[in-house]
Amino acid sequence: METKWTGKGLGITVGFSLIYFVITMLVMMSGSFTPLTWIFMTALIGLLAGVPYMYITAREQIFGVSIIMNLIVGLIYFIAGELSNLVIVTLIASAILAEIIRKLSGYKSLKGNLCSYILFAFGMSGSPIYIWAFRDYTIQKAAKEMSAEYAASMDAMATPFMLAVMIVATIILAIIGGLIGEAILKKKLSIVGVK
Repeated sequence: METKWTGKGLGITVGFSLIYFVITMLVMMSGSFTPLTWIFMTALIGLLAGVPYMYITAREQIFGVSIIMNLIVGLIYFIAGELSNLVIVTLIASAILAEIIRKLSGYKSLKGNLCSYILFAFGMSGSPIYIWAFRDYTIQKAAKEMSAEYAASMDAMATPFMLAVMIVATIILAIIGGLIGEAILKKKLSIVGVK
């Protein structure tokens, strides 16, 4: 197992970070159709990003993969003017927690990578959590940028129960996404010694 980053490993990780960014962007854009998609953004990302995450964490069995991935995503959203303070917090927290799990599991454990992915999936949760943390501001912004109908629908959906459902859905869909990634990459993962 490599104990230091190589140029090739870093380049591949950045490449997979860009794939992850595209997934987050497409899911975020789908939130313009209905507030329900926006509220469940992290759950959908959890389902769709399992393959790239499980692959890169298996390939690069070294500390920092999750941190690099969220750093790249955060930088792109910052440059685009789409990075809020709450998203910064969730990107940092999810990456650090995911890396701690990977380190504790020795990097070669599929279960460890899957558990780290569940935490990693909450990286973009700062975006939908805005509705619960800063309700009036979020509703006003939605009415201005989307429509009054969209904002009213968002306001009605954003109950404490829906927050709990979003959290549970993110965990469940991240597990499913991670298992799909594991199944698709099983042969490749066995080659790099992940069990």
